[in-house]
Amino acid sequence: MSWIAAGRGGGDGITPLLSASSSLSVRLRYLFLIATVFGGSYIIISLSNYTNISFLENEVQFGISGSSIDIHQNLETYNERFTIRTKGCSIPALHPYDESIKKFVKFPRGIKQCPNTNKALLNNNRTHIWVLHENKQHYNISDERIFSCCYRAFFRPSAVEDIESPRIDNRVQYKDCVYFDNYIKVSDEFVRVSCNFDSIEVYQQFFLFAPHKEFVSHGTDEWATSKGDKQAYNVIIMGIDAVSRLNFHRTMPKTLQFLKTRGAVELLGYNKVGDNTFPNLMPLLLGIKDTELRTTCFPSEKSTFDNCPFVWEWFKQSGYYTALVEDSSSIGSFNYFKNGFGHTPTDYYIHTFIHEAEKYSGKIKDFNSYLCMNEKYFFQVLLDYIENLTLALKSSKLFGFFWEITMSHDYLNYPMVMDTSYELLLNRLDASKYLHETILVLLSDHGIRWGEIRSTKQGRLEERLPFVYILTPHSFREKYSAAYNNLKLNSRRLTTPFDLHETLNDLVDLKNIENENIIFRGENIYATKRGISLFLPVPDNRTCEMAGIDDHWCTCHRGKKLSTNSSEALEAAAHLVRELNLMLYVHTQCAKLSLAELVDITEMEVGTPREKEIGWREFMVTVRTLPGNGIFEATLRQTSSDWMLAGTISRLNLYGKQSQCIHNYQLKLYCYCK
Repeated sequence: MSWIAAGRGGGDGITPLLSASSSLSVRLRYLFLIATVFGGSYIIISLSNYTNISFLENEVQFGISGSSIDIHQNLETYNERFTIRTKGCSIPALHPYDESIKKFVKFPRGIKQCPNTNKALLNNNRTHIWVLHENKQHYNISDERIFSCCYRAFFRPSAVEDIESPRIDNRVQYKDCVYFDNYIKVSDEFVRVSCNFDSIEVYQQFFLFAPHKEFVSHGTDEWATSKGDKQAYNVIIMGIDAVSRLNFHRTMPKTLQFLKTRGAVELLGYNKVGDNTFPNLMPLLLGIKDTELRTTCFPSEKSTFDNCPFVWEWFKQSGYYTALVEDSSSIGSFNYFKNGFGHTPTDYYIHTFIHEAEKYSGKIKDFNSYLCMNEKYFFQVLLDYIENLTLALKSSKLFGFFWEITMSHDYLNYPMVMDTSYELLLNRLDASKYLHETILVLLSDHGIRWGEIRSTKQGRLEERLPFVYILTPHSFREKYSAAYNNLKLNSRRLTTPFDLHETLNDLVDLKNIENENIIFRGENIYATKRGISLFLPVPDNRTCEMAGIDDHWCTCHRGKKLSTNSSEALEAAAHLVRELNLMLYVHTQCAKLSLAELVDITEMEVGTPREKEIGWREFMVTVRTLPGNGIFEATLRQTSSDWMLAGTISRLNLYGKQSQCIHNYQLKLYCYCK
């Protein structure tokens, strides 16, 4: 059975609530197990309510905890009344183990281990692929003479015939087979290997490599000044889809501890600006709202993103290698009901590889995503690639945007599975001194957007408050002390993806953030500027309106619950259903929706005194509609003469196959096919 929930990237695709499958409270009992990692070094893993939980992958044993963090430790962190409190915005304090949340936090029992773990027929390093002869028995290979493997490199051909073809980003070309029966040296980026015994295929796997490519500048020699420049820093953005700030605390405590120990700055007031992945990545990568794409660089749904000025172009012009890497093809940020890129957007772009690996070696499709590439998790493929790419480009500068989708997208607690792997990667990057020359941004786009947790007050706020950590080297903190102090100041200010966009712009040319320039620029900040570099002081009086956050997503507003039988409630619910039907009106394959239940209504305390004087009020409304039992949430504004929608409409439950007759990533949330 395949289910789809409130779309990703426009499409956050499709997904279930994993953690809400049981209403049992998590008993906060802690066991401490010592797990051996890499045959010698030890880590402490805290387990709550579960024993004998471990997954073995790539000879790395990692345990996964039920609650994953000792809630009795550092309670003072959560004892404050407000997460942030400024003149312009107060966000109420949230505890990661609030009474309304604890019952959802548990080890994901339903998650499956990749098939044939520890039985792989092939292994590889950065230069070779070889046969694991000791595992031949698992494939009934008894005669060496009739066993061989076919090494087939493949690549993304450069020729582009139809730039608006829906398959343009999936094009692929394979080279001829090269046969081997023991080992083979690798000379390609993407490789598919199939092994045959007695002319029957017994094994297949894909292998991803990070060769050092010849640098091709997109700018002039004068522009390309950062290549090899020790004053420039690598900029690495590592995204984890659909993880709120507090869910990161709950599910990835070891990664969190690494970041805290190294002095990473956490943005406590980072507020999303759109519903799902796509409208939160466009402000980060382009500096504009997704609704502004039509008038800039993406005129229609049939277009590709080739004409959009993404931030990696800035870095490319300044002499950086660039990378755009996601671990999912089918629900990738630029490919879910979109055409992706006609031309290869960055120096390193693995969409072609992931698409082929999903198609031929994808295993365990857990709702939206294939979790495994045969015996290996796709998220681990991503992490291994990050490490290999940083090694390959250690003598050059890299801007990399790496986005994990497959494990975290659909389930509240699945990030527990990844915690040790992320911690190990960061420790290795640190041990190799790569982080000494790197600005690392670890972040998400939003919290989980559906299911039982989403029906709680804290769940609604968490969904709007993703996590962001910015880790800078000591040399950066010393040389750009004014900028770094502003970054720490802004950790308790209202911030958005628009601000991260401006911050990346400053990192292209570090002269922007030299101390004397920071002081000058800080005195000339316009309070109405939508995006403000985090190296400048974000104004204390900043409101959601000033930051470009629609009221529907704003976490600064307080609310007062109203009776669902009040006249305002009934009017607001009726108007919300009218808005839904207006969006679907021209799509005759979609049924007309009717109000089945007014689930909840809250009057929000927003607006200036003058606006309130003239009768301006806002309500957050949740309704259930028929047919389909869709649950929708929206903010509606009431004036003296009319109602209007303030922002977009969220869907809070799964839509499964109800909307399979429509291919618009936004309308899929609302359409019930006749």
